[in-house]
Amino acid sequence: MTWGRGLSNAFPELVNDAGRGARFDLRTVQLEESGMSPKEIWSNESQERYVLAIAPESLESFTAICERERCPFAVIGVATDEKQLVLADSEAPAVNGGAPVNMPMNVLLGKPPKMTRDVKTVQRAYKAIDLTGVKLEKAVIDVLSHPTVASKRFLITIGDRSVGGLSHRDQMVGPWQVPVADCAVTLADFKGLAGEAMAMGERTPLAAIHAAASGRMAVGEAITNLLAAPFDLPRVKLSANWMAACGEPGEDAALYETVKAVGMELCPALGISIPVGKDSLSMRTQWKEISRTANKPKSKVRLLA
Repeated sequence: MTWGRGLSNAFPELVNDAGRGARFDLRTVQLEESGMSPKEIWSNESQERYVLAIAPESLESFTAICERERCPFAVIGVATDEKQLVLADSEAPAVNGGAPVNMPMNVLLGKPPKMTRDVKTVQRAYKAIDLTGVKLEKAVIDVLSHPTVASKRFLITIGDRSVGGLSHRDQMVGPWQVPVADCAVTLADFKGLAGEAMAMGERTPLAAIHAAASGRMAVGEAITNLLAAPFDLPRVKLSANWMAACGEPGEDAALYETVKAVGMELCPALGISIPVGKDSLSMRTQWKEISRTANKPKSKVRLLA
């Protein structure tokens, strides 16, 4: 089983991992939106699905299970011995043999060319914090308003948090349902006591001063948040999202130092691993602020995360 950013990722990766090719039929994909173009059906990230490969003789049993659980599914294609990716579309123009995609698997998922970056470390100096004249009330409001501290309720109250009945601990705590739980705990089934605890760690403000330290602190926060549930440290698995403004002076080197500090030093020392993750390497935001004074030049501020 695999899951990916759109069918164009999930299906090829599934058959490639088995050392096979495949032939898929685009028009067997179940859709809620009838107006989607072939490109959107195949590649749109909103089409994220779980995909599963089963033996043909197991299809009847699998169908019975899905009907019992009221779980919709569709048979999209078949694996082939020839390592060729073929996507057929009965509604496409009769070009390329009726297959908009027809290519060797190694072209899509072969070894990509290595990227070489010539980067330099930028040593930044920061003045000590001067709190002269700063009122306590303003400081408290500024801290509580910061995105890393402010309530994330709008992100986590948009749906039913207990679908399926296997949520032992969700993010809401207490009679007023405040989203302050250290971790989430789900159950593996309705009878046993086994389950999974999940927590998060993030230290983006610290990254502006010391990138490697922010990575270590994020891991430390996630692990200490897990202390709300019993767990064994060697069984902890991390999923890291590496964020950086690549191309900006010093940011590539800061990313390298962070990955080294977390992936090659801290995690091996703790006996934990990062089997999965992603990167967001264009974390650049800028805006123009128009001054109230006509003669005063516009100020441009750039945030780097």
